Amino acid sequence: WRDFWPADVQVVGKDILRFHAIIWPAMLLALGLPLPKKLLVHGHIAADGKKMSKSRGNTIDPIELFDKYGADAVRFYSLYVSPPWVPTRFDVEGLREIESKFFRSFKNTYNFFQLYSGTDDIDPREFFVDYDKRPEIDRWILSRFNNLLKMYSENMDKFEVTKVVRAISDFVIEDLSNWYIRRNRRRFWNTEVDDDKKAVYNTTYEILLGISKIIAPITPFVAEEMYRNLTDKKSVHLDFIPECNTSL
Repeated sequence: WRDFWPADVQVVGKDILRFHAIIWPAMLLALGLPLPKKLLVHGHIAADGKKMSKSRGNTIDPIELFDKYGADAVRFYSLYVSPPWVPTRFDVEGLREIESKFFRSFKNTYNFFQLYSGTDDIDPREFFVDYDKRPEIDRWILSRFNNLLKMYSENMDKFEVTKVVRAISDFVIEDLSNWYIRRNRRRFWNTEVDDDKKAVYNTTYEILLGISKIIAPITPFVAEEMYRNLTDKKSVHLDFIPECNTSL
């Protein structure tokens, strides 16, 4: 037990903060134990502007939401809507929008990639086009992605998960789906497997794989499915979070 204490972070609800602020530290000190390195205080889930409570009858059944939208969508939305330390104003319409926009954009991009790589019988892991030889739009999306990785690392260390989730959502919906894939369809359709076609496959594969890794702590099931499909490896949760490549 002492090998894992003091903990990197202790998570507590704001309703018991008084206990944690006074009695709990005194107990640890009396036992000769150090305090955790960081303390993260989280708010409550609210509906209609009030804390969800069984006595009020304003709770939402999470199992029903999992069955309808998936547990990962509920996780992602809960972090997207507000930082952990403020009350979360849970709205099913907002959850539905997140499921429709982010998750469908991500899956549609993967399905598009899988369709054409299967048709062409191409595995992007079998070749590599140097970054400086890829078209400008490939270098653009890779630049955007590596800036996302830089932002991800900096903000996850500070528990700014809401900023991270919103940035990932914007990247997948706007940069990857609405811009990169739409503007490069003809490269996938090209009958000749030249360096240009190899470059678009390399770039799309690298970004899909990278996204599956950085969403793993947030949406573990979707990340696992995507990662296994892309790599044939055992689990994304045994891999490492990618680091920003500043040269890109």
